[in-house]
Amino acid sequence: MHISEISPTEYVSAFGQTGHVFNSVAFSELNRGKASALHYLAFCDTKLRFGLILGERGDGLYSPFSAPFGGFEQNGRQCLEKMEEAVIELKAYAAGDKARPGKAVHITLPPPIYGGSEPAKWANVMQRHGTLEHIDLNYHFDLTQTTRYEDVAERNARKNLHRALREDFGFTRLDSTSGDDIERAYRIIKANREEHGYPLRMSLQAVKDTARTLHADFFAMTLKGKDVAAAQVFHVAKDVAQVIYWGDLHAYSHLRTMNRLAYEMFSYYHGQGLRILDIGPSTVNGVPNHGLCSFKESIGCLATPKFSFTI
Repeated sequence: MHISEISPTEYVSAFGQTGHVFNSVAFSELNRGKASALHYLAFCDTKLRFGLILGERGDGLYSPFSAPFGGFEQNGRQCLEKMEEAVIELKAYAAGDKARPGKAVHITLPPPIYGGSEPAKWANVMQRHGTLEHIDLNYHFDLTQTTRYEDVAERNARKNLHRALREDFGFTRLDSTSGDDIERAYRIIKANREEHGYPLRMSLQAVKDTARTLHADFFAMTLKGKDVAAAQVFHVAKDVAQVIYWGDLHAYSHLRTMNRLAYEMFSYYHGQGLRILDIGPSTVNGVPNHGLCSFKESIGCLATPKFSFTI
């Protein structure tokens, strides 16, 4: 097997619809400014087997370089032996390029909800030919389950939801083509992050630019005409949407706004026929935020591993 660097146009022709949006050329080019260079790699022997987009930075080559996860694209189903050959070649490619001496490759795999058994196979190969950096816990809600939501949520979450349902909250899907509507949701999310001391990595302009490139949804929850909670969601794979940001204003949290927001979003995406609502990780470099983990588990979310490796 050998590796060739190809153009973005050639990569699109080779792999077409990627397994998730973060591996797409459109998303990579949108975020090109966050890397010093992009490398579109094709892995071939008698035929094209894999693709990988790497963003170069001063200290390494990254997949993803500006997303929750990345990893290899596959041209059809591939066996474990071919995966192993690809990782061995990738390691040699990084070590043997005189333009990038000593730059390791960092890969974060998608959680299993995106690739069935494939992430587990990649993890097996990478831990044998690389180093495990950390394991994050990624949470999702299964929208296909037929049991009532109250039977999925934990007792305390049900109590909080009942409290929230007594309030006259409004829940609105905003216009993702409207800059004003995007800013409306962003203001609430920004205020939530500031109140909790959490980072907000996407600027308002970056959110607007991304919404023009990807299928994005924005929601606002109101009480007596005032916005009290909001959410930003990307459609990242077939039948899977991912919550990029969500949050409420602290002054209204005693009304259990987040329990109500989660319930409304689960109901909305279930009605849209999606399979999974990905709520994202509650760990940073493998270290858990225990409060976030407990909240997501209480509202019926399940945890799966998201592996990060150095090759």
